[in-house]
Amino acid sequence: MARRTPIQHDAIVTAFAEKLKQARRSRGLTQRDLARVTGLTESYISRLENGAIAPGIDLVARLARALGTSMAELLPLADTTETDARAVATAQAKRLFASVLESSDPSFVFLLAQILALLAEAVERQR
Repeated sequence: MARRTPIQHDAIVTAFAEKLKQARRSRGLTQRDLARVTGLTESYISRLENGAIAPGIDLVARLARALGTSMAELLPLADTTETDARAVATAQAKRLFASVLESSDPSFVFLLAQILALLAEAVERQR
């Protein structure tokens, strides 16, 4: 039997793997949860998150839908300027902020207010 040689993926695969893992965890999902929603196996999700396999564009779309996000959030920015990265981060922050404010659980809004107060203090200390 022939010995399998590991495929050397481009760095974008590793960056995607990190973004996928981060998006899943930030939503409080396990690999098993994500596998169920996407119709994939838990081991396949693990391999994606470890950068062992490179997803096709259709799978990136399926994962984004399952995570309630855009494909852009899962795909790493290639050769972007700091301004571009800030614009993407700002859009993401606005979307997440709106999501918390729309929550029916007031404890999430109170928690957000506390987090924002800490951030505002840190910004003031930098000035």
